[in-house]
Amino acid sequence: MSKTLKTLVAAAALAVAGAASATPIVGKTSVSLGQVIVSFGVVNWVPDPAADAYQTAGKTYGAFGTKATGATGVFADPAFGSFSSPTFGWVQDMQQTPGPNNVPIGVNPTPIPNFLHFYAKPNWLFSETYLAPGQFGSPFVFTDTGGNTSVTMSVNGMACDDTNANGTCDVGEDQTKWTGIFSSQYTGTSTAALVAKILGGGTLDQNDWSATIEATRLPEPATVGLVGLALAGLGFASRRRQAK
Repeated sequence: MSKTLKTLVAAAALAVAGAASATPIVGKTSVSLGQVIVSFGVVNWVPDPAADAYQTAGKTYGAFGTKATGATGVFADPAFGSFSSPTFGWVQDMQQTPGPNNVPIGVNPTPIPNFLHFYAKPNWLFSETYLAPGQFGSPFVFTDTGGNTSVTMSVNGMACDDTNANGTCDVGEDQTKWTGIFSSQYTGTSTAALVAKILGGGTLDQNDWSATIEATRLPEPATVGLVGLALAGLGFASRRRQAK
């Protein structure tokens, strides 16, 4: 094996080892959001005055309770409490019109920093990058379940542990992707009735919402590239030996 190829293999091995030793945000937590106000282009979570005072630029936020779900990863951390003793956090209110709380449907050209915040993990940064399109031009998906209606909304973004507390995800603070599936059950209400109300500009009855927040690892482009290059080099060396 040539010296250059040995260097590539060694670099790839170091990169893999470095990736394996990283501690990105992964796992799940469940979220209880309380009585939420929902209309066609607005989601008003239960107000959180503490979060509103903490932030600037006119944004407003809603409170939630969290607990670990028992899944593997850091979301199973005892800091997230238990079923009987949850901890708390906040999530930005949402509107599909220009303004401080604007969260456009589809890819967000300007990711929203601190979209989610967990009091138990103050250095965790959760930005919003994508609000999945739903039905009828809204972010909501309506599903009839035998005379009741399930309403769901999917929000996606990036997360990191801001270890140096500078408010940004820097090199070395491994980013992961997260998805939040927010949902509510409207009992004794048909899908047609809910859709007619929300499309007509009305507001759905206040109802308890909940969510599952899950963060998963991203592929390491540099690592993948180094490993691929090293493997390609090994294959080339093998073919040269066979040709002799």
